[in-house]
Amino acid sequence: MVGVLAVFAGVLALLSLAVGLAGVDGDAEVLADEASLLAAGADVADYIRASFWLNMFGNYLLLVPLALLLHVLCADGRRADAWVLTVAGGIYLLFGAAGSAIFAGAWPDLIEKYAAAGGEAERAAILADFELVSAIAGDGLHGIVQNVAGAVWLVGIGALMRTWVPSLGWLAMAIGAFLAITTVGTVFGAEALNLVGVTATVLLAPIWSIAMGLRLILTPPSALTS
Repeated sequence: MVGVLAVFAGVLALLSLAVGLAGVDGDAEVLADEASLLAAGADVADYIRASFWLNMFGNYLLLVPLALLLHVLCADGRRADAWVLTVAGGIYLLFGAAGSAIFAGAWPDLIEKYAAAGGEAERAAILADFELVSAIAGDGLHGIVQNVAGAVWLVGIGALMRTWVPSLGWLAMAIGAFLAITTVGTVFGAEALNLVGVTATVLLAPIWSIAMGLRLILTPPSALTS
């Protein structure tokens, strides 16, 4: 069941990216720029809402069972470092889910209100609200704390996984490293580093999730760590 959920999570994560891009006609720069996204029109709202709900489940909530199973499989859950890593993983997944839920609930409504706004003063107020939501959900919940926790979890759990599934262990460590790069880019205001880290994470994390799920589905439980 954990394997099935992991595969499903990876598919939803990829769908989240596809739906978000479909809403802006494939222009990733619009998604990355708050003012451009807000001004993209009411038709974009439903795509953004669906994209973030998919993101909440695909990149975060449906991976909670996998995080708990990896805690058991890596050193049988008895090592102190396994507990620390699992707590970090929980912070990463729950903060990420909360941030996506806020985006899904607030951004589409503000986009629709902006499109129907009657004057510049009203639009300026909506833009301020939009930026506030971005600060809370993006810079806060999806920000440094989440990325650091995710980096600790994926690098650490990936290192423990290398004893029984080396390729997926290394891939987990690579994703963790890109989360660390994103953190460095955020701290120092280096947009290039931030872009590299986010892009790599968004593309590699679903692949890792699907591969982990298939591994769990196709491998007998007694042979998982052999």
